[in-house]
Amino acid sequence: MAVAVFAFALAVRLWFGLVVHRPADFVSSDMGVYDLRASHLLTGELGPWDSFTPVGYPALLALLYAVSGKSLSFVAVVQAVLGAGIAAISHLLAYRITRSGLLALAASVLVAAHLPLVLYGGLLLSEVAFGFGVILGTWLLLRAADEPTWRRAVPAGLALGAAAVVRPNLLLFFPLVPLWAWAALRGARTASPGEGVSQSGGWIRVSAWIFAGALPFLLAAGIHNSRLLGKPAGLGSNGGLNFFLAHAKVRGAEYREGTFTHRIFPIPNVVRHHEVYRSPVPLYDEAHFYREGVRVLASEPSRLLAAIDNVVEGLGLGKQGFWPGWPGRETLLQVYAKVFFALGILPAAAWLLVLRRRIFEEENAPILLFAALLTSALLTLYFFLGDPRMRVPFDPLLIVLSVAAIDRAAAALASRKTAIAPTPEATR
Repeated sequence: MAVAVFAFALAVRLWFGLVVHRPADFVSSDMGVYDLRASHLLTGELGPWDSFTPVGYPALLALLYAVSGKSLSFVAVVQAVLGAGIAAISHLLAYRITRSGLLALAASVLVAAHLPLVLYGGLLLSEVAFGFGVILGTWLLLRAADEPTWRRAVPAGLALGAAAVVRPNLLLFFPLVPLWAWAALRGARTASPGEGVSQSGGWIRVSAWIFAGALPFLLAAGIHNSRLLGKPAGLGSNGGLNFFLAHAKVRGAEYREGTFTHRIFPIPNVVRHHEVYRSPVPLYDEAHFYREGVRVLASEPSRLLAAIDNVVEGLGLGKQGFWPGWPGRETLLQVYAKVFFALGILPAAAWLLVLRRRIFEEENAPILLFAALLTSALLTLYFFLGDPRMRVPFDPLLIVLSVAAIDRAAAALASRKTAIAPTPEATR
């Protein structure tokens, strides 16, 4: 059935990306930046500004450009395949949680038709590539819990590492990996000499194997950016600016370089504030902006409370939509965001709250893994950038959880009605 879901999702995305919303028609703003970064990778004309954008997605574009002669239609096809892969793996994950073929089909079809994921497949943006890495890593982690060997754990780390160099915010999930492994493997026994893990320390070894799988990607990206900046650097030098803009009362940041002015104006800031921060240093000076962000929070701790609005925006309940939008369909996207919150986010959140005391039980390991990944998404929204598109790659996890939650609620309601229904003897 996962194959049928893949075919359906692929057909939808090919139609959208090749006919309705071709990436070639929208090479501007962030899309133009990704295109430029990919071109620089191909030509070797790299500079400090290339560190500002995490290298993962430009590297993917550069590979696709090299193979296809810079065909953006080919990029649309590849992104359609990745998007279809997200839907197919969602079917496997949904079956893992619900143990119902029908519910797994329902969840994966909803993922296949999820409008924002379809939309971003028709743009030169990283949502689909990152979302595929997240969903693949999730599935591989659960396989590693079933058979906790390095052959299962290392590929999971590779998927997570590849996703992290596309979107470094996934690093917020990595500290939670040992916690999840401990909960998932508490009942593990040695499978065979040299292959299995012991009950007492297996979670430590599995965590180490996962981190070892991710390390090559993380090191490669860090070395790449360090060479560009001439000093030690992380996966992308835009984190400091995003942190600063998420908490400062500024409309955006500017930096004048010669006759050109670099400008970053996030939508949440534009709708809230008026002052522009004119930076004395390049916007890729990550340390400077982290210091400025911490200074803002230290001088005005109430900004930590105000940052809750970032989460509200990210959940689709704020003033902004799914940037950069779909020309002529803005109202559709706004309405969709509200409906998705009601049916795709609230049920999942409610179920996680209900399970909070039992979520560390071994049988709930898949749900705990989903919760850990979603926690990293919430932290990104809160501390860095309140934008619905930052949440979109995690939406398949929310959809799977919501379908399972609605099914459990319906079953509980039916059971309660049966329990309180009068027996024939009682009505005589």
